[in-house]
Amino acid sequence: MNNRGARMTRRTVLGGALACATLGGFAAWGAADTKSKMKIGCGTVCFRKLPLKEALKRIRRAGYEYIETQATGPWCPHVDTEKDDPQKFRELVNSFGFKGVTGLWTSHGAIIPDAKSVEGITRTIRWAKEAGIPIVHAGDGRKPDAMSEADALKVLGERLAAILEVAEKCQVYLAIEPHGTFSLTADGLKKILALSPSKWLGINYDTANVHRATYAETASGAYKWPLFGKRQDEVTTLKEVIDRVVHVHVKDVKGATCVALGEGSVNVRGCVEYLKSRGYAGAVSLETEGDNEAEDMQRLIEASYRYLMREV
Repeated sequence: MNNRGARMTRRTVLGGALACATLGGFAAWGAADTKSKMKIGCGTVCFRKLPLKEALKRIRRAGYEYIETQATGPWCPHVDTEKDDPQKFRELVNSFGFKGVTGLWTSHGAIIPDAKSVEGITRTIRWAKEAGIPIVHAGDGRKPDAMSEADALKVLGERLAAILEVAEKCQVYLAIEPHGTFSLTADGLKKILALSPSKWLGINYDTANVHRATYAETASGAYKWPLFGKRQDEVTTLKEVIDRVVHVHVKDVKGATCVALGEGSVNVRGCVEYLKSRGYAGAVSLETEGDNEAEDMQRLIEASYRYLMREV
């Protein structure tokens, strides 16, 4: 996003059913299925400053058949899992002609630093089940400076165990996005996945977050993430964790600004080609930081849709 200055960032906020298939022995919605194509989606976060209905209207107008949304108010307040009726949400989405909702970013989605993460994520998982959403996204979050890596992983493991117990009962996947100290590298993602044997734990792979692995936001000046393990490019990292990828954010950036897919520095094409080669049939969901004016964003999502239709 362009120079947020003193504006709220998603990091600040986060800090505070469809078919199953099999890839590499890991059962997940939208995993390998050579008879299916990827589901092309768009996040309502692209229009996070607009009401949900307006966001849905614009995304459908651009041609997308799937959407993804967030419960991260006030950053993106399109879903409130404490107040919104999941059945009415489902009906609203259907009324615009969408085929489905691919994922939902949870409230209290930074697991390690947020003491309320178990409460927030389990509530979101239960809500997602009722809304027909197969995947809930969260991040490991930034490890507090005073906390050792071992202690951070212990906290993460304990909280994941509680969350995944609910995920299994609800049959909703928890997808860890590269959005924290461990998750921005293949080494770190593997470390997280090794904390639980649950098949309900997967990855929401974000192409841009891995590409610019030392920071996960596009704010001017860039928030710096301390990395765990070896930094690799976005295609190499994807290859190392593909067996656990259940959802993908396709995001492209030029410097500190989100741009239409194919116009920035992220190797989106390389990631999509690899996903195709592995028979991935889950969602590739366009994401931006939602800072553009509505008409500028409309052009961006339409150009990105054309790009995905060509590449996928």
